[in-house]
Amino acid sequence: MRYDSGMSISRITISVPEQIAAKAQRAVESGQAESVSGYFTGLAEREPDWVEAREALDEMIAEAGGIPDEDRRWARSVLGLGDGDPK
Repeated sequence: MRYDSGMSISRITISVPEQIAAKAQRAVESGQAESVSGYFTGLAEREPDWVEAREALDEMIAEAGGIPDEDRRWARSVLGLGDGDPK
C-alpha cells in the first residue's frame, strides 16, 4: 500500500495477537505489503464502513414505514445477530 501524497496520516498504536503480527510481517517479507502499517491499512480500506451501512439501512427502513418485528428478528438471525431487541 502506497500512501497518496495528499493523504493525512495519523499514528496509532494497536495490540494484536502474536500470530496476526506474524502474518502481517510475512506479508511484508513476501512483498504483498510495503509495511506492517500498509498491511493493516489495506485491510481497513477493504472492510465496509458498517456504521454508514447501518445508517443507510435505517433510513431505507424508515422511508418504507418500518418493518415488522418478526421480519427484523428473521433478518437478525440470518445475519447471525441473534433475535434480541428488535432495534
